Amino acid sequence: MKLSAICSVPRIVPVHASFVLLVLLAAASAQRVALAPCELAPGIRAELKKAILRVASPSDFDTNIVPFLALRQRYPQDLLVHESYQDAVQGYGIEGHLRKLTEEYQVLSMQHPDELMYRYLYARSLLGRNTPSVIQQVTEMVADHPEFAPGHRSLAEIYASNAFQDGGKEKTERERFLALCPGSTLQQRPGALPNSSPLVDQAELLLAENGDPDRIAAMALEAIRDDEWRLQRIRPFDWYSVDYKRQSQRELQAKYWRVWSIQVRCDRKAGRPEKAAALLAVMDQRAASLHQGSDPGYWDALTTLVHLYEEGNQRDSATQKLNSMRRFLADHPDPRRTAQLEDLRKQVERPDR
Repeated sequence: MKLSAICSVPRIVPVHASFVLLVLLAAASAQRVALAPCELAPGIRAELKKAILRVASPSDFDTNIVPFLALRQRYPQDLLVHESYQDAVQGYGIEGHLRKLTEEYQVLSMQHPDELMYRYLYARSLLGRNTPSVIQQVTEMVADHPEFAPGHRSLAEIYASNAFQDGGKEKTERERFLALCPGSTLQQRPGALPNSSPLVDQAELLLAENGDPDRIAAMALEAIRDDEWRLQRIRPFDWYSVDYKRQSQRELQAKYWRVWSIQVRCDRKAGRPEKAAALLAVMDQRAASLHQGSDPGYWDALTTLVHLYEEGNQRDSATQKLNSMRRFLADHPDPRRTAQLEDLRKQVERPDR
């Protein structure tokens, strides 16, 4: 046998060994996907429970997110820890926080282009903000990796939501998830919204009972902050319809007018007439803006101003607002509002004023 032929034989072995190694690595990778976690480890779950119990004000993002960040730093390879962090950002954050979350996981997916976990986490970071894209990406993932339980869980939760409801697909994905993770549970998407703050109602009652004006004004401002944060749980998310978002915005606007009215009355009661007058001037400007924008809240704003001017013995200013209401009615006839205007006129023009 020629020497060249003898020397060529061993060269086949590394090629074969490399092939076997590739097969083993692929099998190991598939095994990692198959064993994607179904539930958080008990110790991590206990830490998360403690973190949730320590929640400060729901709108205090930085304080509330700290324990979730700490867990992610300690368990960087735990997919469910990443999911918990994402859920916390979506639960406590506003638009800027949500955008930063997606950018962060986009970078991670680019740094780990061959790892399913990071592809999935990037897609999941869009949940509720670009949910159709999540559906498309995760559907492709579970088609290639049908044993990837987190993907089936996310799809089942999406298809169970009102905005993306699909009973057939929800049933299929839920069954596939539970086959891989028996006894596990699904989350409701979206989570429950906080209730509108009751503090404005309470502030108005205290004001009627001659309560402390500074305390009452502080309560009213706290109510607005709470409801502003509540709107941030609605506005950036595609779980909610455009009509629902507009209605929520209108409700917050109406509450602003109630709060401003409380502040004016509290300033008057506390002997700060100049401050009350300055706020009234701002409210007058805002009413004019509502009129220019054909906002449906314009009539209610005028009604509020008439009451405040009348209470402050500013009959001329109150009469000006009554005249604005008459002009509005001429363009938008409404028997109910006509009757309301007449009652207001009698109140402003009564002799004892």
